Amino acid sequence: MTENRAEADNRAEAGAGPEAAAPGPRFLPRRPEGNRLHPVTPWRRAWAPLAALLAFVAHDFRQAREWSEQLTAAWAGLGLLVLLPLAAGYGFLSWWCTSYLVTDTELRIHTGLLFRRTAHIRLDRIQAVDVSRPLLARMAGVAKLKLDAVGTDDKDELAYLGERQAVALRAELLARAAGIAPEAAPEAGEAPSRELLRVGPRTLITSVLLLGAGWGALGALLVVPTALWLATENVWTVLAAAVPLAGGCWAASAGRIVREFDWTVAESPDGLRLDSGLLDRQHATVPPGRVQAIRIVEPLLWRRRGWVRVELEIAGAGGSDDGAGVLVPVATRQEADGVLARALPGVDPDAAHAALTPVPRRARWCAPVARRGYLHGVTPGAFVTRHGLLTRRTTLVPHAKVQSVRLEQGPWERRHRLADVYVDHGADGEVRAHLRDEEEARALLWAQADRSRTGRRTALPERWLTARDGGAPAP
Repeated sequence: MTENRAEADNRAEAGAGPEAAAPGPRFLPRRPEGNRLHPVTPWRRAWAPLAALLAFVAHDFRQAREWSEQLTAAWAGLGLLVLLPLAAGYGFLSWWCTSYLVTDTELRIHTGLLFRRTAHIRLDRIQAVDVSRPLLARMAGVAKLKLDAVGTDDKDELAYLGERQAVALRAELLARAAGIAPEAAPEAGEAPSRELLRVGPRTLITSVLLLGAGWGALGALLVVPTALWLATENVWTVLAAAVPLAGGCWAASAGRIVREFDWTVAESPDGLRLDSGLLDRQHATVPPGRVQAIRIVEPLLWRRRGWVRVELEIAGAGGSDDGAGVLVPVATRQEADGVLARALPGVDPDAAHAALTPVPRRARWCAPVARRGYLHGVTPGAFVTRHGLLTRRTTLVPHAKVQSVRLEQGPWERRHRLADVYVDHGADGEVRAHLRDEEEARALLWAQADRSRTGRRTALPERWLTARDGGAPAP
């Protein structure tokens, strides 16, 4: 059956048309099966030869400077005439040898020009599918799809896809991961969402100005290069110190504003959706049931305003670059508690704060100052700890996410009948109840093991597109 012009255009845009599997010219390498990426992708790969040239210049700057002094305009033009076609050819061939294919059980990603690589990502192991839109990609109408699967340290990605194609593929992968039949998954579409929280630009900028990290980095940027110049009068020494300090200053101030601008938290059947970014828009999803721990951060100058920052740890993700493990960059405690109730069902933040108790008075011999910030408590839903004086950090670990519990006691702690209780969770992290009474710590050790076993038996299923009240597939 022949297809009309509109259908052919749509299939070509999605990279799933018959031409995707057609053999190419004989002088090109054999193209792997599957759907191709967006035609703008070769320009992304074309920068690799230029990056190699810049790496050589950085590695041997003196030799590169000597060559540049001997380089004439004619040779420079000739070099560009050679380098640019090579870069364009490398980008095209890399794009030609890259494809993806969704089967009934897995997503296959074929990459590699000289060394072929095929990634087999099981659909039932997918725990995050994020859409990233860098500034230049947004101008070109394309997006990057990042996939995080259980048991992998690095995220696989498809860069670049058309924006509609990326959203449609994400919805299909989530539908397949939720158990929807393969023939019905492409028609499932994007799951509906409901906005829970939006951080305004004024609140975000004020919160960053009230943090000491940015001001400390700015002070170091002003003082250290000046002192080095007065001591050495060597511009390269000054630059070697100023460049990383400038990067740290940017990351702690303006870079944070750009990264967390227009932060939005929305709830959908596939988890909590996080959208943010002024220049590069990031769309991430917190998978249901994958949150292993929540950390509530309260900087000193935020407390008068009642502001908190909420960070999270997700199984298999570790310290993610997309949002840096942030759930809420800044919000009032009431707003943050509303989001926490959706991220950790069954965990009451108010009850967690009320359950915190200080360490015994004799702990002053082990930690004279820091002991004032050590608190611990247990609620029916979570193991809770707090530490810090200037910046308070309260961590909540649901009982069902606890992997192991252990007690540690040094010689000085044994002398004062104190002990630390460590709790390990599924994101390869740990929390510690500092300097508890020895008898209390031993009782806590066995009680927490029992609570963890009970919590795992009653926990909701960790499936995409599942209802929170029973685990049935969402409509």
